[in-house]
Order: sequence, then structure tokens, then C-alpha cells
Amino acid sequence: MVIVYKGRRVMLDVSKVVLPNGREMNLEKIVFPHAVAALPIYEGNKVVLLRQFRPVVNDYVIEIPAGVIEEGENPEEALTRELSEEIGAEIDYFGKLFEGFTTPGYSTEYMVIYYVSIRRLGEPRPEPHEVIDRIVIDLRDAVNMVINGSIRDAKSALAITLYMLKKGAKA
Repeated sequence: MVIVYKGRRVMLDVSKVVLPNGREMNLEKIVFPHAVAALPIYEGNKVVLLRQFRPVVNDYVIEIPAGVIEEGENPEEALTRELSEEIGAEIDYFGKLFEGFTTPGYSTEYMVIYYVSIRRLGEPRPEPHEVIDRIVIDLRDAVNMVINGSIRDAKSALAITLYMLKKGAKA
């Protein structure tokens, strides 16, 4: 293993690996912390989304709140913290929608995605480097945004779709 780069949260590791078929390959792997994300449900039929500027793609992206699980946190603690910071939310209850790898072709990132019932929306407290607008829309509108491509973030499209399937809701 050769660590090519080590940043605040991300590490690039290059190593030679032997595959199950016996062949060798040079593996370029991004080591990333585990993360959580949530589809916040508000007033029964509304969702709280973020319109966030993402410098990597140099554009605004509509997405669900998400963030890394900090050292010493469990996923539920990270979920509560992220929702408080990003959308100013207090949670009534939550349930798991999905748990798995985000991009196993090159990253170790593992994400747990929840749906949460929001009791109250207060003031968001974004980090200084975050450019975020909170958007509250009807769940049906969010589904249509997935269908028409307005939501281009995979975790968000997955969360909205799985929530609809899980609840048997109709768009």
C-alpha cells in the first residue's frame, strides 16, 4: 500500500492486489469515512431538501442532508447532528431505507440512508464552507424532480424512490 495523498477526510491509496482469479492489478482506492443521509419528511407529505453548491461539479445540486460519521459517533448520532446543522431539524422518529457502499469501484465509502419525521424546523447552522439553501416541497414534486432529472444526486434519488416504494405511496 502506498498512500499517494492524505487529506482532512480523504486518502488515496495505490496498491497491487491479487484478484480471486489469480490476476494482479494496480488498485487505486479512495479511503473515505462512513456516512449517513436522510430524507426528512415534514408535515406528513413534504420533504426538506438542500440546494447546495458543490465545487467539485461547479454547480448547485439538489440533495438530501448527508454527512460523514465522525470518530466516536454512531450513525444515529451523526444523523441527528447533520440534520440539526444542515436544516435546523428536530427529529420525531426515523427508519432505515438503505445501507451499503456508494461507489465500490474506487471508494470505501459506506452510507446508511434513513427517512426521518421532522418535529420542528429551526435555523440551519451550515459550516463556513457550505453554501446551502433549504427547500421544503411536496413529496410528489420531489418524485417528479427525480423523474425529470432535476435531482441529479444518486443518494437523494435512491432515498426518494425507496421511501415511495417502502410506504406504498403514489406519486
